[in-house]
Amino acid sequence: MINRRNFLTLSALSATALAVNGCSKKIEKPKIDEQRTKLIERTKQDKTRVVVVGGGFGGLNTASAIKQNDANDEIEVVVIEKNPYYFACPMSNTLLSGHPDFKKEKFIFNYRKVQLTHGFEVLHAEVNNIDRNEQKVFTNKEAIAYDYLVLAPGIEYDYKVEFPQWSDAKIARAKLEAPGGLISDVGVEHSILLEQLEEFKERGGEGEIVIIPQRTKIFSSLEKSHPHKSVIRCAPASYERACMIGDWIKRNNLVGKTKVVILDSSMSPQAKPAAFNQVFEDLYEGIVEYIGGFELMDVDFDTKEILYRDIDDDLNYIVARRKYDVLNLIPIQKASSVIEMAGIKTNSWGGALLDPRKLTSLSDSNIYAVGDSAVLVNNKNISIPPAAQSAYSLGKEVGAIIASRVIKNKQIELNSLLVGCSSMVSIQPLKLGINITKEFGFDENSEMWIREILELNEDKKYYDESGGEGLLGWFDAITGDTFASY
Repeated sequence: MINRRNFLTLSALSATALAVNGCSKKIEKPKIDEQRTKLIERTKQDKTRVVVVGGGFGGLNTASAIKQNDANDEIEVVVIEKNPYYFACPMSNTLLSGHPDFKKEKFIFNYRKVQLTHGFEVLHAEVNNIDRNEQKVFTNKEAIAYDYLVLAPGIEYDYKVEFPQWSDAKIARAKLEAPGGLISDVGVEHSILLEQLEEFKERGGEGEIVIIPQRTKIFSSLEKSHPHKSVIRCAPASYERACMIGDWIKRNNLVGKTKVVILDSSMSPQAKPAAFNQVFEDLYEGIVEYIGGFELMDVDFDTKEILYRDIDDDLNYIVARRKYDVLNLIPIQKASSVIEMAGIKTNSWGGALLDPRKLTSLSDSNIYAVGDSAVLVNNKNISIPPAAQSAYSLGKEVGAIIASRVIKNKQIELNSLLVGCSSMVSIQPLKLGINITKEFGFDENSEMWIREILELNEDKKYYDESGGEGLLGWFDAITGDTFASY
């Protein structure tokens, strides 16, 4: 059994002293960028400056890897992150189990220790524009020139593409009444979902808790639909969430009164299908119901009904309605709008197109991207799964690559990548989990390849206690290293 801890190569932490200006140095007057925004422009030090946009697993590990390879403090690193706290999405579905071992505080991190440990700065600001010609990032606080730029901004929901008929007011209502629960928003979405479950229990806990995973096709009319392919952050999340809510139903003695219903546009779970089907049958029979091939059309938040395409007795398409009591609607996603600001080459959902070995933009060799919005271009259309482990590992690679370019004037390349993904499927009486491993590499012609292992134990089960306990160890390791919080 592969232990999740083996997936991480946790670099030894070496504290780098923060540079302090002596009193005898001449104080330079801040320059004003009159041409673009009239913002104060940050004074450039006599160092190479790397600006990293995004303070998640990809951005922070890029920054720390640069400084870990910068023994003589030749590189200034500035991370721009709009939020003062970070909510870690990995394993956060366990919050919905209601188990006392999993509280919101476990998933929230600040940026103090990681700055002190590695000697880079985190600027809490919002990026408004990027000028590649001037090599500047414009925030709501200041303009910052860069030598190298790393984009690690994550994803955004794309309600407008999925539901073009929805007004801004309806989109806002969807976020409040049926939050997606996939973004790092200091845990707001998860808190809303947990509140909704508790309110549902107080009302008697009788009815259906519905989860709608990201759709694989969109309807332009009752008769017409078209396939839609875009980024899916943590594809197993919908099904893991169903298990955690199923665990919550058991804990609150609501079996027989309520159930979780997954309404999926796919005919089987979109991630780890064999494993999740086994879990639903073994652990959640009568508690979790999976319905594939579901054709969502709309949601009526006033009547708490889901509108979907069905066929009547005369074989005509009709719009049918299905009631829900709690709804988790996971919208279609796209790359962060920050990628578009950079004006680099992107794919259909806005992902930054990268050289798969150098990890630089196809448009600009001084720009890198890591995390959910990064796309490694290859002839086989192999995708690195958008997940925390991918962002963490690629961040380490990009940081080492940049440091080598600056300090040694040497271009190093990505050779291989090991990405693991675990899903918690039960909390009580035992913590049980599913493990999958994906290994990526390149052949002698630099063509990308992938190997995938979905672990099966000696009892022919995809889930077991080592999977659950391994996930706990992995979470502590990856967050501890990323935020210097151990």
